[in-house]
Amino acid sequence: MRYPLPLPILLLIIVGLISFDSYQRNKVWLSEVSLWSDTSKKSCNKARTFDALGNAYKKSGMNDKAIEAYQQAITCNPTYAMAYNNLGYLYFFMGLDAQAKIRYVKALDLKPDYAEAHNNLGNVYLRGGQYELAVKHFHTAIRLKPGYAEPHLNLGNRYLQEKQFDEALRQYEKALGLKPDFKKAQLNIEAIAQLKEYGDRARIELEY
Repeated sequence: MRYPLPLPILLLIIVGLISFDSYQRNKVWLSEVSLWSDTSKKSCNKARTFDALGNAYKKSGMNDKAIEAYQQAITCNPTYAMAYNNLGYLYFFMGLDAQAKIRYVKALDLKPDYAEAHNNLGNVYLRGGQYELAVKHFHTAIRLKPGYAEPHLNLGNRYLQEKQFDEALRQYEKALGLKPDFKKAQLNIEAIAQLKEYGDRARIELEY
């Protein structure tokens, strides 16, 4: 004959099971990577989930894993423009401009009014010396999204290359006005001050 467990023991077992489940959930929430990795296993057909996982890997410096996640997002949904843009951004960061350009162009084919992709493609052209195309895409990004600070920063970079200091400063100040904590814009404003003071002797590294 089987006897029921005493109530105190039963309560201990229940508390233990709840604690174990909480421990497992806390492991998942320890980082964005573990969170989105766990989510992707439960919704493996959702492009947005893999795109978010790619962003988490990118923040953690795990570029190879990020690339895999973005590619999985594209496999889930070949029309998901954001995954192409994010993959392009990572390739650009890695210095693979040709690969970045392919992804940005694809993102814009899918979503022609994608301001971020226009800005990012402009950076590819800027770094590659195709200045007219770069400026065109920066202006398009601003037209599509007037409150977007990054294309003003990048226009300022182009003017700074041309030593048009006043126009560069105007663009950087616009960027800073739209995004008061925009460190890159602040650094480039300081770069203009150095150039005005020291001329060609100043060593400037543009912040993209």
